[in-house]
Amino acid sequence: MTEGRGRPETGRTGRRDRIGWRRMWRSAGVRRLAVIFLVAFGAAAVLVWAYSAYSTDRLRREWIARETASLGALAARDPALAEAWARQLGSGKATPAEVQLGRELAARYGIDDELGAALIPLADRRRSREWPLLAAGVFGLLAALLLALLRESRRQLSEVRSLASSLEAAVKENRPMKFRIYAEGELGLLAHQVQELSLRLQETIAQLNRDKAFLRDTVADISHQLKTPLASLTVYVELLQGGQVGPAEQEEFLRTCARELERMEWLIQTLLKLARLESGSLPMQLERAPIAETVRAAAHAIERLSEERRVQIRLAGPPEPVSAPHDPRWLAEALANLVKNAVEHSPPAGIVTVSWETTPVFVRLQVADQGPGIDARDEPHIFKKFYRSASGQGAGSGVGLGLPLAKTIAERHGGMLSAGKGVAGGTVFTLTLPLAQLPGS
Repeated sequence: MTEGRGRPETGRTGRRDRIGWRRMWRSAGVRRLAVIFLVAFGAAAVLVWAYSAYSTDRLRREWIARETASLGALAARDPALAEAWARQLGSGKATPAEVQLGRELAARYGIDDELGAALIPLADRRRSREWPLLAAGVFGLLAALLLALLRESRRQLSEVRSLASSLEAAVKENRPMKFRIYAEGELGLLAHQVQELSLRLQETIAQLNRDKAFLRDTVADISHQLKTPLASLTVYVELLQGGQVGPAEQEEFLRTCARELERMEWLIQTLLKLARLESGSLPMQLERAPIAETVRAAAHAIERLSEERRVQIRLAGPPEPVSAPHDPRWLAEALANLVKNAVEHSPPAGIVTVSWETTPVFVRLQVADQGPGIDARDEPHIFKKFYRSASGQGAGSGVGLGLPLAKTIAERHGGMLSAGKGVAGGTVFTLTLPLAQLPGS
């Protein structure tokens, strides 16, 4: 946007913008320079007035002294003529004819407009005495103006240097900037951008440190989780290779190896899913779809486990169909992890209930079991990766990844996942989703 006339500069978008006069006036440095120039202009006006008054008064006194001397000399020769001259000087009135007669008489003695100033002692003395004084005043004023401008420039350069040093220390030492500028104008805008850059750099460095810590902990957890099945696989393979076990034991060892491999595969795939979801590299394909179909798909995935543990999965939804924007595949996986966790912590012949209901804004899905419930000490930690409580209330497969994965999926849908105790005992997981797609999701 162009405002007034000013020096063009390149903006953020690459185009050349103009700095308007009103925008320049917002700068404290420009206002200080304007004040300096106004003060200098006022000082120059006072100096010229003082010089003019002094010069006029001095010229008047010297002229009176010279005329008085001439009048005295004339009075010594002709008192009557001297009195008439004094009367004429006092009145200062003359007719045009008298003025012309005076000019002719003065020209007769060489006194005219072409007479050099050096031939008139009064003008010569005035020039030799007063011009050095005027020159000294002008040079002094210019020197004061130059000193004020240099001081203002030095102050601005000092602020820029301090700002740069503070930014360098903040970047190298990762601490808040000590030197800040709160002012209007271009320098204030630069300081604001530098401070914002410093804050973003600190946030980036802090995020990098958190990512490094997360990666270190994740690698340590993965190593710990894979160490046990790898050790078991190594022992079983050595026994099988040694040929010291019978056919029945060989079959059992092979089944155990297959289970450990499946467990390792599930662990690695779940970790990859979590990493991709948390990094945002795996977008959700949100579409308005029936909730009942997604819930049935999740329950179907856990049918085999529920049959082995003799736990019944009951679906209890409203009679009218409920639809909400969600990714059916990912939401089914989140619900399957919740149902799997509930089945694993339910007693034989127990019931796991999956229900859902709507409010004017949300759809609320609940997975309730008849297990022992969550210990109060474990509630703040159950959604942490690899967390397993002392009572065994962890996520599916005993690794501690099912619940964190479900929580991440819920949050990527713009919803939330919480856990609590049921009214009749057991644990209730509540997954809440918005009925309308949120902006940016």
